[in-house]
Amino acid sequence: MAKQKMPAYLKLENKSHHHNQDELKRMINEEKKLRGDNDMVEEPPETLSDLGKAYYTFIVTELVKRDVLSNLDIPIVEQAADCLDKMQQLDEVLNKEGMFIEARDSRGNEFIKEHPAVKTKQTYLNQFRYVAGQLGMSPASRAQMAQANVEAKQEEAKPINKLMELKNKNKGVG
Repeated sequence: MAKQKMPAYLKLENKSHHHNQDELKRMINEEKKLRGDNDMVEEPPETLSDLGKAYYTFIVTELVKRDVLSNLDIPIVEQAADCLDKMQQLDEVLNKEGMFIEARDSRGNEFIKEHPAVKTKQTYLNQFRYVAGQLGMSPASRAQMAQANVEAKQEEAKPINKLMELKNKNKGVG
């Protein structure tokens, strides 16, 4: 599995040696342009339970501190909060009933099997991992897109490309 790109602000904080300060600042600006507004993220969606709303508020509060959240992220934050809420409910069931239950096969024989809530919790955990990685069309995704934009601008700024662009304009192409 490919390693996700780190957002530029983290690279700057960690004093990345892969990019110079100017490149990192350009990448940060590109990430900010891609992010959009964040004026509607504070209010938790009504579809969430009280615990889900608390998780939503916590996630938003933390992401707003990092300045990585936008209105486009509301459904993803909602999903993350809902997953955490459901996992909490499943933990309560598992703590009360245990990880294994008694069951009977078609012949009436008793056996022990994994509680169905274990698999359900794993499903929510996997979904949470995915949406958490995507928050803000994820910081990692924004970093990747910002890096691509910076590279495209660097390519565009190369003298040969400027000459080709000028030549195409003179020919009436573009």
